[in-house]
Amino acid sequence: MPSAARRLDHWARRSARDTRGRVVLAAVLVLVLAVPTGLGLGLAAVLDGAGSGASATKVATIGVMAPLSGGSADAGVSVRDAVTLAVEEANRQGAVPGWKLEVAAHDDLARPDGGAAGADLFADDSRVIGVVGPLSSSVAMVSLDRLSSVGIPVISPSNAEPTLTAPESASNTRPYPTYFRLSGTDELLAQVTADYAVNTLGRSRISAVDGGPDYGTITLAERFARHARAAGATVPTVHRVDGASTAGEQVRETAKAIQDEAPDLVYLATGAGFAGELRGALADEGVAVQVMGADGLLDRDYVERSDSAADGDVVADLSVPLSRLPAAGAFVAAYSERFGGPTVGADGLLPDGTSIEPEPEPEPEPAPTASGAPGHATATATSASVDPSHTSGSASAADEAGASGSGASEAGTASPSERELEVRRARDAALADLREAAIPPVAAYAYDAARALIRAAAAVLPGRTEVDMATRQALVRAVGAGDFAGVTGQVAFDTKGDVIDPRVVLYSVLGGNFVPLQVDSP
Repeated sequence: MPSAARRLDHWARRSARDTRGRVVLAAVLVLVLAVPTGLGLGLAAVLDGAGSGASATKVATIGVMAPLSGGSADAGVSVRDAVTLAVEEANRQGAVPGWKLEVAAHDDLARPDGGAAGADLFADDSRVIGVVGPLSSSVAMVSLDRLSSVGIPVISPSNAEPTLTAPESASNTRPYPTYFRLSGTDELLAQVTADYAVNTLGRSRISAVDGGPDYGTITLAERFARHARAAGATVPTVHRVDGASTAGEQVRETAKAIQDEAPDLVYLATGAGFAGELRGALADEGVAVQVMGADGLLDRDYVERSDSAADGDVVADLSVPLSRLPAAGAFVAAYSERFGGPTVGADGLLPDGTSIEPEPEPEPEPAPTASGAPGHATATATSASVDPSHTSGSASAADEAGASGSGASEAGTASPSERELEVRRARDAALADLREAAIPPVAAYAYDAARALIRAAAAVLPGRTEVDMATRQALVRAVGAGDFAGVTGQVAFDTKGDVIDPRVVLYSVLGGNFVPLQVDSP
């Protein structure tokens, strides 16, 4: 009997999913209730439960595949948090009627085996409507087959391997039909950096060092060498090294080989540790040469290992920093409010220990007394306070009104002086800069990726009762057709799944800091 009841329950609930099934179920119920038996009463209860369940809020999941531990955890955690922020905003706004969104994050460890495990996890979850990630191209290459096979749309904020969307063969077939990315590719990075090296810096003899990774196709350093030669420069050879190593012998051998080539520029596509050691070794050998590097060098480890030798070097990346994204202000404020960020201390100091103080106010002119003789006016000054949540770089409306009003609030306290308001604005602007710098750029791309999936869900999920293959296929089409203004720029994809307006950022190393020089588009 228990098994029969379970079968009855399953049949009734399945029938209640559509209009025709509910009609049949109701007709059966009428016949059975003509004789009041346990079967009839049980069927009535099932029908009532199924009917109420049909109108209940359903749950859909957006997966996150990123390194949440290890050396890349800062970037991975920021991606998870940015997706969480987008989902929480969507739920508050009721962006997908009848559905609640949730986030499921998997630590892929920045390794292929971690990516394979994550792909299986999400592919087996019937609630998953999309995945943001992975960050690493090597992880993507082992996970996309599995995710694509079950129709899950995937949007990576940072994959750069060109063959993920365009195979090296003459075939125009899209390798992974459900895959999209918001990042440019290594081909674009190599093209822009080679053009800058030859046509802007005027370099003509370039040593190139290739530290991988090797995906079985042409590497980033080889792409750079090809474009540099096409632009007229000489690249004697591409030196292959273990780019993740800092072994002294390999560093010394590479430095000697570069010295023998007598270049006027060294191009490095390696890890930050190896690059920093090599930079120091070149300086020790008296080789005065500028270095240009790929995004692996965009790390404090590079400048710390190379010391002052790195000043003037150029590093290229495919993610635009938040300070150069005009639409990033609201995202930075919301992210910092939700997950914490730099704040002004009780002592009025910024997190880096600096203080922005006004210049001393001039002595006030003597005020006439009641008798007309000069006297001295007295005033009580109010101290400037800072609301840590302000990141707009301007004073609040209440502050501005106080500055232009009668000079005193209704409560009778003196309003802030213009000088104090200026200090507040300066502190808020400095705090906003610190908050921007504290958030990895990839977080903004992950936020836009999540929003692309949410917009697709808003167009597809209402009226549906489950996430099946047809639903996922509709979601993929909706993502591909989407076009909106995001934090990182216009979010829209071409027929291969590449973002239509990728960017390359060139940084200069100045005083141990990476300072953006320019942002290029193809």
